Amino acid sequence: MNDCGRRWALEKILIVEDDALIAADVQDIVASSGYEVVGIADSFESAQRLAPFATIALVDVNLRDGATGPMIAQYLANDFGVAVVMVTANPEMIVTDLSKVIGLISKPAHPQLIGSVLQYLTTIREGGRGSPPEGMRVFA
Repeated sequence: MNDCGRRWALEKILIVEDDALIAADVQDIVASSGYEVVGIADSFESAQRLAPFATIALVDVNLRDGATGPMIAQYLANDFGVAVVMVTANPEMIVTDLSKVIGLISKPAHPQLIGSVLQYLTTIREGGRGSPPEGMRVFA
């Protein structure tokens, strides 16, 4: 494993998605990009259980318990220091202040974009600077 692979392997990815097929696809993309998936959450409650194990989270807006994605994103970022990107087909639903959430990508997201977002988040978490990948909206 090269240095990048070792570095990426240290990141623990939480997928917050209620559609089982989409979650499985994202899990495959994350794993094939060299990252470890700590779990898939489909609600606020399941995200709370997995939060202590995550360093990065990909969070949908609409989940099993309603449009709780933004609340989950803030919880993960504020309480656990997780680097969060929203992944949603409904970007217009994000109207709350997500000051600690890093950004957003729209569904359907190309596997290469998800991999690039994970690389960008890893760099940010390490204190580095980089340009967000094309297709990612960064929150100011």
